[in-house]
Amino acid sequence: MAEIVLDKLVKRYADGFEAVKGADFTIADGEFFILVGPSGCGKSTLLNMIVGLEDITEGELKVDGKVVNDVDPKDRNMAMVFQSYAIYPHMTVRENMAFPLKIAKVPDEEVRRKVDEAAELLELTEHLDRKPGNLSGGQRQRVAMGRAIVREPAAFLMDEPLSNLDAKLRVQMRTVIARLQQRLGTTTIYVTHDQTEAMTLGDRVAVLRRGEVQQVGTPRELYNDPANLFVAGFIGSPSMNLLPAEVRGDTVKLPMVDIPLTGDLRARLGDDLQEGQQLIAGIRPENFEDASLVGDDKSEGATFKANIEVIEWMGAELFVHFSVAGSAHAELADLAEELDNVGVGGSDEAEIVGRLDIHSEAKEGRELELWIDGRRLQLFDVETGRHLTREQPSG
Repeated sequence: MAEIVLDKLVKRYADGFEAVKGADFTIADGEFFILVGPSGCGKSTLLNMIVGLEDITEGELKVDGKVVNDVDPKDRNMAMVFQSYAIYPHMTVRENMAFPLKIAKVPDEEVRRKVDEAAELLELTEHLDRKPGNLSGGQRQRVAMGRAIVREPAAFLMDEPLSNLDAKLRVQMRTVIARLQQRLGTTTIYVTHDQTEAMTLGDRVAVLRRGEVQQVGTPRELYNDPANLFVAGFIGSPSMNLLPAEVRGDTVKLPMVDIPLTGDLRARLGDDLQEGQQLIAGIRPENFEDASLVGDDKSEGATFKANIEVIEWMGAELFVHFSVAGSAHAELADLAEELDNVGVGGSDEAEIVGRLDIHSEAKEGRELELWIDGRRLQLFDVETGRHLTREQPSG
């Protein structure tokens, strides 16, 4: 196991393009750490810098206190698991898993013991004499993981290892990887563009955008207390609804309703807001509810009527889709395009998603009175995207 410290790492290519801009955080010994972000954000480049496949332009990379910038990849004692299985089709499962040990000239008896232990851990024992062509996608990925495990590395580095699997198998393999990491206790850095994977697997998560780390925190922290507009829009499924807003007296005016600025929300905002100030409001889908199911006390929020366009009944929950009109901010338009998110008000009309109690009588094509929980409203600065209603201090 290993503690890995990234001290202001920069990756700059010959043409001047910076793929990674000052990554600065510590991955604890034994931690399951996730690098997540949209395509092209620099997460795989950063992973390759850690393992040694990409040179570091500036900054220092330390493993257990030792600077390893110039250490050869094979001497960093890290094992990579890639998106492609990268296993040899002409070899059996046993031969594939044993390959790195054979190259290292490990004695045959030790090779056999390590392969058998890894195969049992990954439930591959009965497949050891089979060829990869006779295995399922999930089994092949487990073979690739087994080949990494037998090396007993200081850290596992996984670059989107589940991307080639179908949706059901990805869910199954997430469970396999999580249990495996808990049993081995090996420091693991896992790259994914799928925020659901990030939220379900990681002890902590680093969210990247255009080469910059936006926030590092636990999944709960990222969801409940995003540092900025990008993290708010990226983390969560369905995504947070983001809409233009304006300060009007003791209320925040949204395109469809005014939310009272009272209690904890006002306290977190402080006294810096000015009349007419433009903001961006964030509303999680679960912060909407069918007004008929809320009860008499609706004072901590506001009600409005919406025409329900689409209903998704998921069994244990109900998603309703409706549209609201209103002028858009340029920041929201850019964010909507980058996140490919219909819940971002990037145009004159935004599609909103609400998660309602399954007892709601919502019907497609019918008007429904909805309630917003004003206590959960999140507000962001238009110019910087900074979260103005964070419950926790930055840093």
